[in-house]
Amino acid sequence: DDITIGLDRATAKDTLIIRFPVYDSYIKAIYEEDVLEGEWIVENRGEPYSIPFLALHGKDHRFTTLKKEPVTDLSGRWAVNFGIEGEDPYPAIGEFKQEGNHLSGTFLTETGDYRYLEGTVQANKLYLSTFDGAHAYLFEAKIREDGTLFGSFRSGKHFRTLWEGTRDPDAQLSDPDQMTKLTTEGTGLSFTFPNAAGEMVSLSDERYQGKVTIIQLIGTWCPNCRDETQFLVNYLEQHPGQELEVIALAFERYGEKSKAMDALRTYKRELNVPYEILLAGPADKAAAAEALPMLDKVYSFPTMIILDQEGTVQRIHTGFSGPATSEFATFKKEFNTFISTLL
Repeated sequence: DDITIGLDRATAKDTLIIRFPVYDSYIKAIYEEDVLEGEWIVENRGEPYSIPFLALHGKDHRFTTLKKEPVTDLSGRWAVNFGIEGEDPYPAIGEFKQEGNHLSGTFLTETGDYRYLEGTVQANKLYLSTFDGAHAYLFEAKIREDGTLFGSFRSGKHFRTLWEGTRDPDAQLSDPDQMTKLTTEGTGLSFTFPNAAGEMVSLSDERYQGKVTIIQLIGTWCPNCRDETQFLVNYLEQHPGQELEVIALAFERYGEKSKAMDALRTYKRELNVPYEILLAGPADKAAAAEALPMLDKVYSFPTMIILDQEGTVQRIHTGFSGPATSEFATFKKEFNTFISTLL
């Protein structure tokens, strides 16, 4: 339903449209002689944003058909720093798997991961990329003589930074359960926000009393949030009948309330979300902290807050390491144990 092809009257050419409804973006391209050429257009940024798009039929390589012998095998865990050219670099962990010239993996950061990356190693250079409808990422790096990595990271056409990496099987990030804390003013949460139907929903509603409750701070525009939402939807499907509720608080890019509500309805429908998604504010971490003043700071979308049956906060988990990472299986097992203990 999200892919259409037909004659565009404006150009009199066969035109393909591929929509990514959850992320409010789409590809529009003219199809002619085994070439698709057009743009990837993002509609929820508040200003026009598009990137030229080109696809060649029958070309199944991502970067090159060359097979230059790699100078090393990059498989394993790497301690990485992004933004090293600026005053505020941030840490990450690179997880790579190399088979010959083929390279796959991801980067974990303290606010989430960069999801599924794929590319190649050619002699002393690496290339990785991904496109998921929300982001177009490109990572390039040179393998230095001492085995370290130095390169650039591009997101779309609006962001570029430098990064470096050192092989480190013991690399770790900050504990995601210790980053956001409750303020000294209170020990619990309280809020009331509208759902996509315009109905006001409160944490104090009878539905949530006496139950373990998970609060998600998300944005429908956020792939890591989608990974976490899918994880919770799957968990609820696999554990029916538990005294457990979930509420998502969405912080959206659209300034117009009607468009933001449309985004919530699309998200709920496309992901088959069985719980409430409430419009809590704009897509801004400071706005999220202001909407929930009992939190000292919000570092990331998503952030997961878990309450016990008495409504006391038992855990605040910043970010989400999704299925593209090695951390996902560990988190899933630990989450199941933690929820079982609360129940």
